[in-house]
Amino acid sequence: MRFAPQGIAKITEWKQRIGGIPLVAIGGIKLEHAREIFAAGADSIAVVSDVTQNADPDARVKAWLDATMETV
Repeated sequence: MRFAPQGIAKITEWKQRIGGIPLVAIGGIKLEHAREIFAAGADSIAVVSDVTQNADPDARVKAWLDATMETV
């Protein structure tokens, strides 16, 4: 990866830098932080480990889908 973890606080700054280009948040993101990440300016979130490392991956995907539909 070109950049070290940026954290939620940097999302707004990155979004300001790139303007209208969609910003995708990726890396170590948990569902519990999704609302804050979207509020900070991310247009979408890429998730792998929060699903694959969950005891019930199917339920976790459903929870992600439910949570992200609230932001649309």
